[in-house]
Amino acid sequence: MPYALRRPRLHYERTGRGEPLLCITGFTISSAVYEPVLPLWSREFDCITYDNRGSGRSDAPLRTTSMAELAADAARLLDALGVASAHVFGISMGGMIAQELALRFPEKVRGLVLAGTTPGGPRAVRPALAELAAVGVNLASTYREPGRPWLAPLLFSERFRAEQPARVAELLESFAAHGPTPWGANAHWWATVYHDTGARLVQVQAPTLVLHGGEDTFAPLANARFMASRIPRAELAVVPGTGHAFLLEAPGETLALMKDFLERHGPIAPGRPRTGLAARAEPLTRAFGLPIGALRTGGSLAALAASPFRSKRS
Repeated sequence: MPYALRRPRLHYERTGRGEPLLCITGFTISSAVYEPVLPLWSREFDCITYDNRGSGRSDAPLRTTSMAELAADAARLLDALGVASAHVFGISMGGMIAQELALRFPEKVRGLVLAGTTPGGPRAVRPALAELAAVGVNLASTYREPGRPWLAPLLFSERFRAEQPARVAELLESFAAHGPTPWGANAHWWATVYHDTGARLVQVQAPTLVLHGGEDTFAPLANARFMASRIPRAELAVVPGTGHAFLLEAPGETLALMKDFLERHGPIAPGRPRTGLAARAEPLTRAFGLPIGALRTGGSLAALAASPFRSKRS
């Protein structure tokens, strides 16, 4: 079982050949969720999958974390594997980490694929109350029900669930594999609460493909549109008829969209590293990632609240 880094140790696996593709997974979920697509994706890419700190087979420190710290883990993992830079695919919370990685360590990122994710903060569009209620009511069953069947409506489209129930049950097993500790889940929760990149997306250097499921109710499509509008030269692609876990519903179509985008922009060089005070302060801002995230969220909320007054004056 391969591990990299220390404090925390990160479980990783590497499969395939071609240009490196770092695959970042979501909230409390291990990298086992990528296993159903790896036989296909590994024909095109050197796929690097890993479990974030606080989840799966990686260490779960008894403290909170932040997107800044999770992004630094990803950068350190690439260093440990001798990979100077990679294409980066992040889904759901993994897309939040990928945004932070591209902003803090642009020299590590070539092509950036943000899948089913959100910029966070007050400008993000939240799931409908019905979806949030389903999460709240069923969260206690996470550790009791094998396969997490209650997740299916949040992850997959209604049509996919109706037409392929056996496949849905099979895919849910990968979500249940290597469950998190309660304190690891708590750390991920607070990291997502204070994730807010809305005002910084204009700084992303990497060519960016924003991918989204056309019937994603858990991370509404409006978030993808917002990110694509803010990131310079970003492209938005919607996989029609699919839910939040669209890469599992339509792995071939997802791969085709990603491959086409990277080839059209290739060869893609990594971004320019940050310099000056921003670079020197990165370890410090990482250490205070949560309070800084709270300040950013508060600033975004204040700016959003003030915007109607500005428009009236103009």
